[in-house]
Amino acid sequence: MKRSLIAAAFASALASAASAQTLEWKFNNSYAPTRAESGHVRDFAADVKRLSGGAFSINVLEGGAMNLRDADALRWMQQGTPEMGFIWPPFIGRDAPDLASLYVYGSVSSAEEHLKALPELKKILAEGMARWNIEAIGFMGLTILDASIFCRQPVSTLEQLRRVKLRVGSREQVETFAALGVAAQIVPQQELYSAMQTGVVDCALYPARILHTISLQEVAKHASYSGFPFPPVPYVMMAHQAKWKALPAQHRKSVADAIELLEKRSFDFTKDAQEEKEARARLASQGVTWHPDFSAADQGAIREAALKTWDKIAAEAGKTGPEYRQRILKALGR
Repeated sequence: MKRSLIAAAFASALASAASAQTLEWKFNNSYAPTRAESGHVRDFAADVKRLSGGAFSINVLEGGAMNLRDADALRWMQQGTPEMGFIWPPFIGRDAPDLASLYVYGSVSSAEEHLKALPELKKILAEGMARWNIEAIGFMGLTILDASIFCRQPVSTLEQLRRVKLRVGSREQVETFAALGVAAQIVPQQELYSAMQTGVVDCALYPARILHTISLQEVAKHASYSGFPFPPVPYVMMAHQAKWKALPAQHRKSVADAIELLEKRSFDFTKDAQEEKEARARLASQGVTWHPDFSAADQGAIREAALKTWDKIAAEAGKTGPEYRQRILKALGR
């Protein structure tokens, strides 16, 4: 009897040890596998497994396999399944409007400006996630996607833009352009091609580098650079706080080292200018005519309107909204 008890205890200890050696966490990724972000997440998971010697693995569930909505990220991240995930702050505006409005279109005009604000952005995002008992374990860079105006006819000035109907992607963009006298409206991405083709809109604010993904170059044959990229607020890599704190120290180190590699890769903006140039050349070969960039005066007017919009939506976000905005403006040297 005594021997059987010892054997059972020994077997249980072995099972526990084996389990500890093969710890696995789930990682929610609502993006399609073809997205660049998905590639970064897969590389991160591979690095964690390699750095932990196979003792800790991240099971990445892509393309919305877990049926979790990005808008609900602050809620499902507190449940413990999945243990990890990532989120783009503008998606959580319902629950955390202060974190969703850290940038607006027109906040920054280049990677250089963005890099000035990045350390403060990270601090703010970590603070905000902590309010929801979520651990911000790191960040993933969003590429600098220049926003050009693609139109059915030539448009390269604000005056010309005031005579047409513009498609934008967010409420703050609607308000910024409305302040400039431009009729802007939100059209869902899946409806944009048809809306442009039928004249529901005449122009669209869109990145040249991904225009081909909706074939918009077939119906928008004229383009001009607006002067600003889309807001490159970083993605937050997040973990269930209690489970993160209970994770063995060696596994936390493996994750931290993998995050360091992820940030090094994803915050490398040195190839963006060349990729933008190549995208414009590719679109030109497909029949798109590139007109002069919006003038410095027009860009200045856009930025001024954007700053006012930013002030408004930050105030609407509650007491931390204006505070966060001021911290970012200070980091930008304004």
